[in-house]
Amino acid sequence: MNKNRTMQEMDEQFKDCPVRTNTYEVDGVKHTVVSHFVGNRNINDVMFNYAYNRILNEMLHQVPTPATA
Repeated sequence: MNKNRTMQEMDEQFKDCPVRTNTYEVDGVKHTVVSHFVGNRNINDVMFNYAYNRILNEMLHQVPTPATA
């Protein structure tokens, strides 16, 4: 895989792939997530790993918690 592709090249490569936009509110802050379905990763696994790492980092005080932010 060429890691030096331009945005135009990636737009062309993935133009037919499905896209979904969702807005979520976390701790009173709205976040917009644009999902581009271009591969075969399981979104449940990705989100679990993100949440797990976030909690672990908060417990180890490596990121500010909502109470201290």
